[in-house]
Amino acid sequence: MPTAIFDQLHAGMSLAHVTARLLHPFTGIEVVKLVSLCAAAFSSFNNGHEPSLPLVRVGDRYFLETGAGPTLAFKDIGQQVVAQLLNHVLGSRGERATIIVETSGDTGPAAIEAVRGCSAVRIFCLYPMGRVSHVQELQMITVDSPNVHVYRTEGDTDEQAEALKVVFTDAEFMRRHKVCSINSINWARVLVQSGYYLWACLQVAPDARMRVNFVVPTGAFGNAAGGLLAKRLGAPIERIVCATNANDIVHRTIQTGDLSFGTNRQTISPAMDIQFAYNLERLLYLCSAGDRSLDKAIMTELESTRAVQLPRPLLDTIQQTFLSCAVDDAQTLQAMREVYRAHGYALDPHSAIGVYALDHVHAVKEACRANPTVCVLTAHPAKFGEACAQAGLPPSVCDDPRVDVLKTKPHHFTCLRDPGAGSRPDKLQAWAREIKRAVEDQDKLAQTFVLAATTRHSRSKM
Repeated sequence: MPTAIFDQLHAGMSLAHVTARLLHPFTGIEVVKLVSLCAAAFSSFNNGHEPSLPLVRVGDRYFLETGAGPTLAFKDIGQQVVAQLLNHVLGSRGERATIIVETSGDTGPAAIEAVRGCSAVRIFCLYPMGRVSHVQELQMITVDSPNVHVYRTEGDTDEQAEALKVVFTDAEFMRRHKVCSINSINWARVLVQSGYYLWACLQVAPDARMRVNFVVPTGAFGNAAGGLLAKRLGAPIERIVCATNANDIVHRTIQTGDLSFGTNRQTISPAMDIQFAYNLERLLYLCSAGDRSLDKAIMTELESTRAVQLPRPLLDTIQQTFLSCAVDDAQTLQAMREVYRAHGYALDPHSAIGVYALDHVHAVKEACRANPTVCVLTAHPAKFGEACAQAGLPPSVCDDPRVDVLKTKPHHFTCLRDPGAGSRPDKLQAWAREIKRAVEDQDKLAQTFVLAATTRHSRSKM
């Protein structure tokens, strides 16, 4: 891994330039082309203004507004760039790709927005009924595009993830239909997300003599994995605080080494309602110095028993960088109220979890006291009007024309039912079969169109 990327950067670089420099050694694409692709990806961020992600001082900490993209969530950053890369690579090969993804709320809208209307990519997206915000749901089911297929499931995000794992283990199906993922399972997306940690460090500590702390709301650990990667690429990062909601698998793993699945609980921060935190495997890999045997042993035991205790040396290495805490719904609402009353600044419930940790959790406050601290805000409050209302924030904080227009559009989705009988594996197998059937039907339809077009073309030449 190239560890000196940060040394090649300077504070005057835009996020697009930083991301291009970051991607170059991993992709082999020339920097000039990457700058063009990244600039196109970020063109709509922050209403087209620079910087693409506002970094604002609020009290004694920095807020990095990563929800400045088209679907108002940090997932836009990785999704938009990965979509540009896919288009570039597939276009040069004359190929198409199939994206299959599940979402806890923000990944789905961002992925759909990034690829809709793209002739080289089609997407099949699952989201859990009743467990995403109203705006998140509208951002998915109001898209009317032939390459977008949305599924509302009668289940939770962990069940969705396990159903897709069934799909992904069918190597022949994956190869035949050129299937990939665009959520944080996709390494490129985590890589792109490390770019805003590098960029923020350049703004806060441009000479790299000062270390920087980051407080990150996290569910599946993808956002925090980007921070760890940025540190490995030379960014002057001291501590990364992972703040979770009641679904605290990341917190338990970091605090005590207890990597075990709990019950998936519904909260007011739905994008973090995850127990199957698949990016923790990347944490194990990076913090074990790439010990594949150890990682495989841990993940094999986890899949078999759904619970594993990390070895002490590995946990010690993790805790050199990471600190964690869990924040409940009442504390989340408290942080939203406090910040708005003190500064007139509206937080969404996910971002509020990180801010609460910094303001109220003693261990976090002490660890971050000596260095500047950046709170990574993950979404715009307009996506979570229900939680804002619970916190007593004025309705005006959720005003956004991009949200208003969604309420007038027709809905397009397919239901994946819970059969209500049989075992959980049976349900997940049924969902996997349905997604595979839909992909195959779309391929048959596309082949029919190609055959018809070829026939018409041949007849016109007679």
